[in-house]
Amino acid sequence: MPSQSKSEKVKIWIKEYLSEFGEYNGTIEELSNLTNASPYIVKKVLKELEKEGFLKSESKRGKGLTIKLAESSEPQKEEEVAKVEEKEEKQKNVEEVEVKEKKEKEKKKSLQDRVLSSLLGKDVTVFLISGTRLEGKLLDFDNFTLSMTAPKGKSLVYKHAIATILYDVEE
Repeated sequence: MPSQSKSEKVKIWIKEYLSEFGEYNGTIEELSNLTNASPYIVKKVLKELEKEGFLKSESKRGKGLTIKLAESSEPQKEEEVAKVEEKEEKQKNVEEVEVKEKKEKEKKKSLQDRVLSSLLGKDVTVFLISGTRLEGKLLDFDNFTLSMTAPKGKSLVYKHAIATILYDVEE
């Protein structure tokens, strides 16, 4: 009885492995070490088995490869489609939540922020707790300061120093 060739032994080993475990994840080099064959022979055998329709292999660009039984690939395709649809649904839900959160943040804007936003570019009179009066246009604001024009240039006024802000209400 003639002995089996190296590629036949590798083919048998891969068939038995996939029959038992269903799939292989790793590199060609790891697979060649497991089968005691060269990477060239392993690649050749994988191509042959893929042509025979026994398995499907996917290369993961530098991260190895995945080998699966071909029969089990049909249900897995349905599972993959379901997973993709589930991911898309989750993404839609995440986007809806983000939109709701954004709207809630806009609603939750403090009264101070809403008033100051409406006054940007308009004339205001600011009284400081020291009694100083500042008049000018409101240029910008943040959590701690107001930026405004003043008769002598621009002013940066700390909010904690402000007693009152007067402005005209436009109707």
